[in-house]
Amino acid sequence: MARYRALAPAVDSGAVTHVNSGYQAIMNLRVKAALDQYLLEACSSPGPKGKWQTAAADAAEALAQHIKVPATSLAFTRDTTEGLNLFQRSIKFSPGDNVVVLEGEHPNHVYGWLALREQGLEVRRIPDAETKSDFANAATFAPHVDNKTVAIGISSVMFHSGQLNDVRDIAAKFRPKGVHILVDMTQHIGAAAINVTEWNISAAAFGTHKALGCPTGLGALYINPEVLGQLKETPPIVGAGAIANIQGDLIARPEVEYHQTTARYGHLNISLVSATALGASLALFDGDIGMKRLESHYRALGRELIKRLDALQVGVVGSRVASERAPHIYIVELLDPRWASHFKDEFVYVTPYRRGVRVSFGFYNSVKDVESFVASVERGIAKGLPKA
Repeated sequence: MARYRALAPAVDSGAVTHVNSGYQAIMNLRVKAALDQYLLEACSSPGPKGKWQTAAADAAEALAQHIKVPATSLAFTRDTTEGLNLFQRSIKFSPGDNVVVLEGEHPNHVYGWLALREQGLEVRRIPDAETKSDFANAATFAPHVDNKTVAIGISSVMFHSGQLNDVRDIAAKFRPKGVHILVDMTQHIGAAAINVTEWNISAAAFGTHKALGCPTGLGALYINPEVLGQLKETPPIVGAGAIANIQGDLIARPEVEYHQTTARYGHLNISLVSATALGASLALFDGDIGMKRLESHYRALGRELIKRLDALQVGVVGSRVASERAPHIYIVELLDPRWASHFKDEFVYVTPYRRGVRVSFGFYNSVKDVESFVASVERGIAKGLPKA
């Protein structure tokens, strides 16, 4: 993996320690080159849009292959929030029905459900105390699901703890009971090999700006083809992109037929520049590095980080079982607010959260970055900062 570090000049220089991909990954030079070419064409070519649209379609196909789903089951969105809301507002429910989420679920996910309370939907939140191992599976949700539950909302990887939830187990238990499983994959995609078809969930939404290192402004919505017929026929947002029988003259007619695929949730105009970046990123991750290799790299860095922090008697949140934690996210239990200033002063890029300091690796990170981060922790302890 060492040769790929040069693709991220911001860290390759050694001037900073960037272990903050969960907040913003360093854009790599492959993506930059694709964007440079896009901008050159935008300035020098009188009509590059057709080429960009083809590139966007190719990126969509590559994205489908990346998560192992049919291309027709994906639609580009603006971001995770839009994708989540499109599915949340497409579910059929009656007043008194409920959805179940973890208390620590990302607010962009939870607020989408809370907004439906005015229509009579109950939102049940599982207290953090019931997920002491920082890992959720079907057993976590079982006490809270009943015959009025229409959906479970969950992140496959939690942003604040790094836990890797067993969404496949959750789907296997509750989908046969008629409960939809909606998954936020934003912190997962680009960090590990994913097979969404094997998960057998109802839907998933994600952005491409985290581990994939793309600009903000592009996400995707996956809907299981088996689930489409169970949703409201009319999408929450309707434009020409949703219409199957739109005519070549582009005159809107009252006879409306929606696409019978996830395309009904799509737009004609997407961020072509972001799709260009996505294509370049996927070519690097899937065509060059390989996701299984990348995941192994992250886990090796994580083991080294935990070993060195153990020696300092500094804790890391969550399970140490690989199947229960994300490969690239580690929450270091340094809660005193002075740690944030300390790391900033030392040019160590991390993200403080309510449970500690989040260390999150990118493909460009190496053991050198682990050593540098831990050395900074040692210096903080030496000057009197608490180990908790």
